[in-house]
Amino acid sequence: MINASGVHHPKRILKYAATLLVVALLAYATFLISQSWREVKSDQSSQLATIADLSEIAIDTYFTQLEIGMQNLGADLADTHKKLDLDRAFKLVSRFQGLHTELGNVMLIRNDGQILLTGTIANSPALPTLANDSSFMKFRGELLQGPAFAIGQPVMGPIDNSWVISARYVVTDQNGKLVCILSANLPGNMLQRYWADSTIPKIAALGLVRDDGYLVSRYPEPDVASMDNMYGKPAEGAMIEYLRANNYPQHGQVEMRGSDGKATDLRAMRRLQHYPATLFVEMPMSEIKAAWWHKMHVPYVLMALLLAGIFAFYGMSLRRRRTWSMAQRREELRRNYEQALQERSPNEIFMFDADTLQFTYANDYALESIGYSLEQLQKKNMLSLHPELGIESFAAMIEPLRRGEQESIKYQTVQARGNGSTYSVEVNLQLITSDDGGEGFLAIINDITALRQADENIRAFNAPVERRASKRK
Repeated sequence: MINASGVHHPKRILKYAATLLVVALLAYATFLISQSWREVKSDQSSQLATIADLSEIAIDTYFTQLEIGMQNLGADLADTHKKLDLDRAFKLVSRFQGLHTELGNVMLIRNDGQILLTGTIANSPALPTLANDSSFMKFRGELLQGPAFAIGQPVMGPIDNSWVISARYVVTDQNGKLVCILSANLPGNMLQRYWADSTIPKIAALGLVRDDGYLVSRYPEPDVASMDNMYGKPAEGAMIEYLRANNYPQHGQVEMRGSDGKATDLRAMRRLQHYPATLFVEMPMSEIKAAWWHKMHVPYVLMALLLAGIFAFYGMSLRRRRTWSMAQRREELRRNYEQALQERSPNEIFMFDADTLQFTYANDYALESIGYSLEQLQKKNMLSLHPELGIESFAAMIEPLRRGEQESIKYQTVQARGNGSTYSVEVNLQLITSDDGGEGFLAIINDITALRQADENIRAFNAPVERRASKRK
């Protein structure tokens, strides 16, 4: 009999080996993914920090140069002991605006908010006043109490009715008395020159925000429909809360919701060195993920293919193992049967076709017992020797052998000889496969006539005793 544990032992080894290999590969993949993600994120964060550092230095330098220019212009305007000469002032302002072509209107504003002139418009009664503009009046008070130069909050321009952010400088005389206020409208695309189109990674937005939350500039510029909402009120959200909670730090980097409120961005923040404003640079996390995937897609695909190959190999090995096990069992049975035939087993051994039930072989002992020659027997089928069995009952009995559910079946019946006599037999029936793939049945038959006769003798001997016992009752 085949050792079942020996057959399944290689299968268990294969299963454990495949499982161990898959677990090890998944563990390595997890480590590789985690490690590569940290490396890529760190690299992209470093590049984002570099962009923020360079932009902060450039913008702070620009504001410093603009402050120095407006300070010199203010000194020239205040260089008189008489009343402000508006004709001379117009020439000075026009020259300043001509030197700073990136600026919008450069205006000279009286203490009460009346616009006296611009770089392109001389003194005119038609010029508007900012006396009723609360933001200007608030800003004027701040200028008188604080630094002479400051970046104002966004206001609706009185001349072109569009949102403007002004750099303002208060001009005083030698006694510190307010002479006038210089206001230069910063360009809306001020930050565009610091937008690094060729820089990797690609950034989503570059912006500058005052400490009170008002946006000074942003690139890319928002569409016209959203400008009122973006410039008309202080910004709120995770970034402003972060700045306030950390007392406007010089450096900061944090993940937060992007300007669309949906996608997550990585933001680097740098406070300007000389001015109360913070530069922020947004990088979408999708950009970091894309950079990570660019680095990882080749090993990821290779690992996926390797896993698929392991599963495919495991499946093929299992099928091959099952096929080998079945073939091994059949081969062992065939060798055992051949050995029994070659050793002229004292049992009757018959072989017959699996489909027609026609006899194909019988050993000498079987031929002697039934009184047929092999040629005569090969003209008969199995049921002709076993008259008590019908075709339907026999078919039902051998069905488990055909389906491979059982390796053998055993039954008792009466077997007929060639001379018409019968005797009791026990049949051990098995289905075997030949080398050419054909199937046939092997029947090993034992004569149990003596066993039956012994049983009859015992019953006859016990009958009188059983009758006397029944009468006493």
